[in-house]
Amino acid sequence: MSEQFTLREAKARLSEILDMAAAGVPVEITRQGAKKGRFKLILSDGEFGQRTPGSLKGKISIPDGFDDEDQDILSDFEGTS
Repeated sequence: MSEQFTLREAKARLSEILDMAAAGVPVEITRQGAKKGRFKLILSDGEFGQRTPGSLKGKISIPDGFDDEDQDILSDFEGTS
């Protein structure tokens, strides 16, 4: 079962909401009756994994011409035709 708070309530009770999420209770935030967000536990040990520099080497490619200027976009920003 999830708990539901308005945005105003959530601002006032943030610490309590974080404690509830840490205990595994999903918490929904609403604004004017519409759901706008949800807190839920995603990491139980509170630790982040160790970052490994260079771990994406060879896995990402940037196509030729990636940073070429697009005249249509430039004219939109500069107001020229």
